[in-house]
Amino acid sequence: MTLTIPANDFGQIRVFEMRDQPSDAILSKSSDGLLQLFGTDALDPTYVDIIKIADLSSMQLTDYITQGYDMEPAPHDVQAVNGIEGYAILVMSSATRGQEVSLTLPASVRHVTTYVPEAQITVVEPLRSDAADGVIADPPAKPAKSDARVGGMVATLALIVLFLLVALMIWVA
Repeated sequence: MTLTIPANDFGQIRVFEMRDQPSDAILSKSSDGLLQLFGTDALDPTYVDIIKIADLSSMQLTDYITQGYDMEPAPHDVQAVNGIEGYAILVMSSATRGQEVSLTLPASVRHVTTYVPEAQITVVEPLRSDAADGVIADPPAKPAKSDARVGGMVATLALIVLFLLVALMIWVA
């Protein structure tokens, strides 16, 4: 069986079951192990987890995924995921490094389900307030210049003119 993970895959977890005892290369998630397991070594082993179901003791695999990866299973997948025997293999979307990857599954490995995150869409209600009613007025106009300010500007201009006249007289002399 061949399963293709698209390049735009994001936030999903693919759950596989392997009933046979995996080799040491598979358990160590080496390139050779991933090649044996999925027919490709294009996966990032950091985002591939191999879980021995017996090691979970009394915990269900769905609980493990819910607590460890914060992903809830679809109601129709709970029984299938909890029914996995032997080893569970979890492949996160990040394992493909944003590239399209085709997985060729051997007879001992079967795809059980894919966890898909729920889209969290929040509908925003419009704000209701008396302050939102009405029309925004034009900004206030600049206040007129005061008499003191106009007088200061005239005095400054007079001082500059006097300075220039004195400088001219010194230069001529």
